[in-house]
Amino acid sequence: MKQSKDQIISQLKALELIIEDDTEKVKQDAEQLLLLSEKIHFKYGTAYSKLIISTAQWHLMQYHAGFKVAKELLQLHQELENDDLLPTILHTLALHSWGQAKLFSAQQFWIRALEQASLLGDNEVEIESLIGLGNIWRMTNSLKDADSTHSVAAQRANYYRIPHLEAKAYILQSWDNYLLHDFQKMLPILLKAEQLLTHNTNLTWKAEIYDFRGLAFLGLNDLNSAQQCCSFSHQLSLQYNLVWMKAHSAISLARIASAQSHFDHAYDLLTEAEVIAQQFDKGELRSQICLEQSRIAELTKDHEHALYSYKRYRQYEITLLQEQSNCLGRDKTSSSKEQLDMRAKKLINRIKVQLEFNSISSLTYLLPLEKWLQNIQSILSSSLNDDYHLITIVDPSEDKINNLILLGHHYCKHGDSITRLSNTEIILLINENKKRTKDIAHSLSSLFASYPWYRYSLNSSVPTIHDFSLHEITTHPILSHMHIEDLYG
Repeated sequence: MKQSKDQIISQLKALELIIEDDTEKVKQDAEQLLLLSEKIHFKYGTAYSKLIISTAQWHLMQYHAGFKVAKELLQLHQELENDDLLPTILHTLALHSWGQAKLFSAQQFWIRALEQASLLGDNEVEIESLIGLGNIWRMTNSLKDADSTHSVAAQRANYYRIPHLEAKAYILQSWDNYLLHDFQKMLPILLKAEQLLTHNTNLTWKAEIYDFRGLAFLGLNDLNSAQQCCSFSHQLSLQYNLVWMKAHSAISLARIASAQSHFDHAYDLLTEAEVIAQQFDKGELRSQICLEQSRIAELTKDHEHALYSYKRYRQYEITLLQEQSNCLGRDKTSSSKEQLDMRAKKLINRIKVQLEFNSISSLTYLLPLEKWLQNIQSILSSSLNDDYHLITIVDPSEDKINNLILLGHHYCKHGDSITRLSNTEIILLINENKKRTKDIAHSLSSLFASYPWYRYSLNSSVPTIHDFSLHEITTHPILSHMHIEDLYG
């Protein structure tokens, strides 16, 4: 019997890994494993099977059916021996609520998922919940809260070394900034996301990056760059049948065509987008389409059509607001949106505090450059300066600087210090003689040469390391401009 249960769990884990690649097949196989689990009264197998079925239904946009399965699963969970599946169950309920445009129900489930994930150490669900809460705030026009929450999600993913979720958070943060009209800020955020996804096969994210980058260029009035980026996104979406992105990229191209005064082409693209959006959209995209149609009709002096399209836009907006209001009325846990927001913000602020506590700034031997120089001055003015040496670590990749500081910090002990000289260089003050300093430099070189930078989507270049005495400090190209010679008194 135990062997059968182990086999079921093993097969379910295998299905979970390929759920995005062959969703329908995974769903069918999970249904067979559900029947087998029920037959042998294996409750964990039953719950795990239902979780995969509900997740598959999310990918297939079967939100109502998926929510029903997840709700049954929440009841079944009470009979399990542990809470391991609970954060994912709550996250899945939030996703299906989100898919049905039930925003406040989704917010409630993501708050609970975040609480449970933080408690149980489920890092992925913790980040997904933060991303989800950011999306809720975007949809309810709390754009600064959305931007801040997606930024926290990206930092948390970076801390846990989960590059694909860090990239996902950045992509959504770029959209927050598009809606905030901060187009310049979008570009470096999207570049980070692209670098993190270098080895990732998710084509939807790739299409989103190019689409949002195109919209950033459009906002900056660089129409040629905008056209290139959005056209690539649209071609990718058509080639691989990325349904959401087919509609979204068509809207983006319509905006560019409108900016170029190609109004007929813009209108054709919006019509194409609306046909696609009808398959899945609850109003978020179609409201954008109608608003853009109204704007184009107004520009072409077709006032009757402009009014008709604007009325359609308002109807979608009202429907979404009504759904939100209905969900809020049915919410038995929180009596108002403000209470839900307050609860979510308290959780997020607690995570921010944790990030600050665990961040690079809390490292014992890491000093700001000015304080580090004061330390050097104090040593040089004493008779102990022969007991100190310096090690510099230089790497052309700015993204690696925090990793290098963390790794270099592990070599420090009482009497040592480390600081950031620039975005590509750090320096260690080592309380050791020349021989031991060289041994430490050699050890650092070996560590950096064998370190798996690729696992964290970082440039695999090997940092350059130099060691020298404190008396040679004025030969350093950066430190020589900081009047170190004055430190000798």
